[in-house]
Amino acid sequence: MSFDSLKISTGWINIEIISEPTVVLTFKGYAPVVQVRVLQTKLDYYMYISAKSIAEGIEPLRKKNNGNFTKLRFSIRKAGEDKFAAYEIKEITTQ
Repeated sequence: MSFDSLKISTGWINIEIISEPTVVLTFKGYAPVVQVRVLQTKLDYYMYISAKSIAEGIEPLRKKNNGNFTKLRFSIRKAGEDKFAAYEIKEITTQ
């Protein structure tokens, strides 16, 4: 995959998922990712989606989107500075 990985910190980032999940090879084995577009910059990245807090935040949105990841729009951030802090996700409907 030719995109860079999206770095998520404690500030909100508005993104749109632009692909269905695929996997990338990491030093730990395969990891699930989706391609995303940062709405503020229009730059494309890939985002790891294996964290439980990401899955729990995206799943209700995916169900509302006929089971698809593509075209989901939401804001995402980490709940704290800790490496293992949970991710927070809020649906966005305009942009």
